Amino acid sequence: MDDALTAAFADASGFLVETARLVPDDGWDGPGLGTWTRRELAGHANRSHTLLAEYLLRPQPPQPPGSPYFSAAAIAARGRDAVAALGADPAAAIAAASASAIALVGATAPDAVLGSPAGTMTLARYLPSRIAELTIHALDLAGALDADLAPPPAALRESLAFVAAIAARRDQPAAVLRALTGRGQLPAGYSVY
Repeated sequence: MDDALTAAFADASGFLVETARLVPDDGWDGPGLGTWTRRELAGHANRSHTLLAEYLLRPQPPQPPGSPYFSAAAIAARGRDAVAALGADPAAAIAAASASAIALVGATAPDAVLGSPAGTMTLARYLPSRIAELTIHALDLAGALDADLAPPPAALRESLAFVAAIAARRDQPAAVLRALTGRGQLPAGYSVY
């Protein structure tokens, strides 16, 4: 695996672990993101750890574009389902999943093929999406806690590059470029996700 990509994944994963440790024991059912509680948000984010092994060891069939699998409702439901995997100590469960995922990434060839609902791809191609998810959702969790945390620089760079690549393929890429350079604003409600 590319050392920089492996390090960025470890940094993003560690950022989620660090943020989860800030949630008080009695604070997991407080507001997280949208309709999700902090526990549901953490469960969803932790899937970036657990799906690595699942897609490598038990490949999933690809889903067609527009499939209900990719709908907001289905994503929210999977986040809620992931709560059970967190058990009684979500921060400890996330730390354990992080350690396992980091070890798996370190031991797996970058050209190893995995099967995800988005299609078959190499680990090296899949990993940037996991870095972005871990970083973005750790920031979401930090925001829900009113904690002012900065992501590790490598994780932030990979996340920005991943999101920018999505924006370049979507509607209005010029508007995104103008907004990022202080020359305009994004349309209300704009999101690459």
